[in-house]
Amino acid sequence: MARIEPPRWTVEQLEADRVRSLSNFIASWGAEGTRRYESAVAELSQRLDRLFSASADLAQLSGLTFVQDTSLLEAARFVTAPPVSADDLRTLIGGNVGHKRPDEARAAEAARIVRSAWDPIRFPWLREDRAANGTERNTAILWTASIWAIESMRTYQRNTPARAQEAQVSDALTTAGFEPVTTRSILSLEDIDRGTFTSGECRVGDHKCDRAVRLYDGRLLAIECKVSNSAVNSKKRLNNDVGAKAAAWRKDFGAQLITAAVLAGVYSLGNLTSAQAHDGVTILWAHDLKPLVSFVRGAR
Repeated sequence: MARIEPPRWTVEQLEADRVRSLSNFIASWGAEGTRRYESAVAELSQRLDRLFSASADLAQLSGLTFVQDTSLLEAARFVTAPPVSADDLRTLIGGNVGHKRPDEARAAEAARIVRSAWDPIRFPWLREDRAANGTERNTAILWTASIWAIESMRTYQRNTPARAQEAQVSDALTTAGFEPVTTRSILSLEDIDRGTFTSGECRVGDHKCDRAVRLYDGRLLAIECKVSNSAVNSKKRLNNDVGAKAAAWRKDFGAQLITAAVLAGVYSLGNLTSAQAHDGVTILWAHDLKPLVSFVRGAR
């Protein structure tokens, strides 16, 4: 009996799902995004209030501030202009300020760097060598929390949708009756049992893969989860990244391996049709994983 083939879509079907994915992306930037931002500002304002209270409204910021409460160092990164990144701060102080056993020398150096670059517009009392009044303090905390929240939101938008997408795929595979197994390197089909999938990112051949599924008919399904925020970005995410992996995996595993991309966000129709027709990538969507469930159940 002929093996079941993975789903392929007409141009009209791809366009319909592309539009739906785009609509979901736009909605996530609307009221939902605003609610997340407001919540982040409220939470981060509390953390900044702790920093201000521990340092006499920044006037007495010192290494001891971070030794007594290492968590305040993250808040302190955002009182500089511009904010200093965690990576840059590690470079500037020559390592991390430890969480369990703070390094006093590095904590002192971190305080020196922050004091040398704090924002004179947000914190005018520091430049004028006086105490902050209540309005200045509250405004500075809210302003700084907003800056911090914006960076946190950008990090969230880069990382969280992809992790959520991977979790959706795992849930769909479990629904289809497949069992999760520990992540491992897959150099041959026999490195993973039929009816199972890797619970996390793994290596298939020479390339990373978000989820690897051993179908009951013996083939391997390599699933890549991709979130794109623009049509231009979709070429990089889908065609350049997944398409290149698909070519490498075909070379290593032949017809025994199927490459699929589970997509969310913004994609151009041309990139979708090219990935399916020329790169041999099976297109699936995070907003509708029923075709994935149907395929893996039927591939026996």
